[in-house]
Amino acid sequence: VITSRDKEVAAGVGIRYAFNAATKHWMDEVKIIVFGPSEEVAAHDTEIQAKLKDSMKAGIEVLFCKAYSDEQGVTGILEEAGFKVIYVGTVMSQLLKDGWDSLTF
Repeated sequence: VITSRDKEVAAGVGIRYAFNAATKHWMDEVKIIVFGPSEEVAAHDTEIQAKLKDSMKAGIEVLFCKAYSDEQGVTGILEEAGFKVIYVGTVMSQLLKDGWDSLTF
């Protein structure tokens, strides 16, 4: 889960770890959920978008929270960039119930 508005935390740590965990097979399955302030940053930062798209090409599911992106007026930007924007509250809750672990950046 990436929530930080800080670009270095989002891209330098969060996305990098998820990408490495997936491509180096540290984990069987990896998802990135962009949630909160980081959504607005991602909507306007092509470098972060590129890193997220590379993650998607590597088989990582990338999700953005529709409630927050609607509130910030960036849903259209994210969807036009090719990202999946959905209500993630129930998704995150189900993942936790299913035994997934969560790292938050």
